[in-house]
Amino acid sequence: MGGVRRILKAAGLAAVIGFAVATGPAQAEDRLIGTVKTAEGAVALVRGNATLAAAVGDDVQLHDRLRTGADGSVGVTLNDGTLISLGPNSLFEFSEFEYAPQRGAFGFLGTVEGGTMLYSSGKVGKLAPDRTRIKTPISVIAVRGTRFGVRLPAASGN
Repeated sequence: MGGVRRILKAAGLAAVIGFAVATGPAQAEDRLIGTVKTAEGAVALVRGNATLAAAVGDDVQLHDRLRTGADGSVGVTLNDGTLISLGPNSLFEFSEFEYAPQRGAFGFLGTVEGGTMLYSSGKVGKLAPDRTRIKTPISVIAVRGTRFGVRLPAASGN
């Protein structure tokens, strides 16, 4: 009887580990929303409590924040082809992003807290303009065009 229990416990543990291994990377990949394409000067990628120097080729994840210094600029291409460019003394967060054409699910919310930003629509902005927004400290911009810029006072902390 004890041998059967050990086998059942081991099988149950193996099933839990197998499920975690099978779903873990998929969840991590779901958070990958784009790639840093250009980075010059002081550019930081803030992910959770970690701050890293951003470099060309770095993955961008949902809720990442990009901060540029006085000499910094950065360009990101999202998975749907959306382009986000930031100038000096800027702070931007990728607050929401969903690009799932197989389910017909689209959405983007970017938060600009300071500095300059240029936005160029990708597929999300073209397929779901009503679900594409840029938030600033004083307003929320509903994106109905394909390209626009935002200029705000320098982000605090830069």
